[in-house]
Amino acid sequence: MTPTLRNMIENSPRWLFTAAALCFLSGPAVADKWHRSVSLPVSIDYDSNSTLSSTGKTALWITRAVPNLSLTGTYGSDEIKAGLALQIEEPSDKRIAMSRQDPSVSLDWRRQTQTGEFGVAAKYDEASTRVSELQESGLVVRDGTRTTSLIAGSWRSTVTERSSLTADVEHKAVAYGSGTLTGFSNSTLGMTYGYAWSERIEPFLRVSSSHYAPDSVAVASSDNQALTGGVKLKVSEQLEWTGQAGTSKVSGQTESTGWQGSFVLRYTGTQSDLSIDAGRAISPSGEGGFVKANQIKGAWGHAIDERTRAGLDASWRDSKGNTPNTMNQLGAWASRELSPFWNARLSYQHKQRQQSGQADASANLLGVTLIYVHPDF
Repeated sequence: MTPTLRNMIENSPRWLFTAAALCFLSGPAVADKWHRSVSLPVSIDYDSNSTLSSTGKTALWITRAVPNLSLTGTYGSDEIKAGLALQIEEPSDKRIAMSRQDPSVSLDWRRQTQTGEFGVAAKYDEASTRVSELQESGLVVRDGTRTTSLIAGSWRSTVTERSSLTADVEHKAVAYGSGTLTGFSNSTLGMTYGYAWSERIEPFLRVSSSHYAPDSVAVASSDNQALTGGVKLKVSEQLEWTGQAGTSKVSGQTESTGWQGSFVLRYTGTQSDLSIDAGRAISPSGEGGFVKANQIKGAWGHAIDERTRAGLDASWRDSKGNTPNTMNQLGAWASRELSPFWNARLSYQHKQRQQSGQADASANLLGVTLIYVHPDF
């Protein structure tokens, strides 16, 4: 990584907040078209086993508010998106969870060209390690703060009338404020070749290379090279799916070769929508190095009437890191539009964690949320 890029990543909160603020203040005055929206969800959540302990359950109440501001502007062939948010949380037991004021900021610039597009995106956010690591890798850790900085770029151009070539690069830096997890940076470079066989079928081939660099000398760096092929199929205006599979080789202190792939289905109807995502992914982790995970998740939503929606979601994930574990989640929700600007939501989730050598742990979560949304002001 070049010194210039390293400085940008390390100072990302400062320049990202500055750039986003300038977009909000000056963007609407100079944009050809602009759209600005604000939202404020306020919720009270109950967790029957906040630490997912298999021996002694400790319940936790969390009051949460997340003010969010977004802006989208177009300037001829350019499009700029900016977002600012602050997640404020107050727990009932500060021995388990910290009081939080987690900021997040994002900035995305895209330019359309005669043959395609290119763009740059950046993001910075802070999150609870107790929540984020459990969701992403099934790890049960003490509460702390995980800081993530990301900068990415992409370029796409047509090669022939039916084919296109896409190149993308991303650098992500993750730091942990406390605990046993290891901070790291991960750089990825990828290229994708796609061919429009017809209006509904598009086969593609992708090659990528990632380099994992830990912040600790006690953890070895590693590399991941992957080659995958797949196809996108648009069955109808409502239904489409993408399937891909290939090989992945991780090298470093140890070497391993295996398969990775995914199957993604999306259905959007007049009253119902359905999504299914299944496959195997290899990604960098705070455990140290690249971690393999098999997962299946699905979500279904249905409009009961013009103002009421309800749905179900479920997921299963088998994580193969230094602490192998299996997570199962099943949830249900219902939402009601109270007025053009106000919505209410009720949600329930049951989750279960399994780890070799330990008894199974489970928890029930219940949440009530009141949401204010002003889509254009």
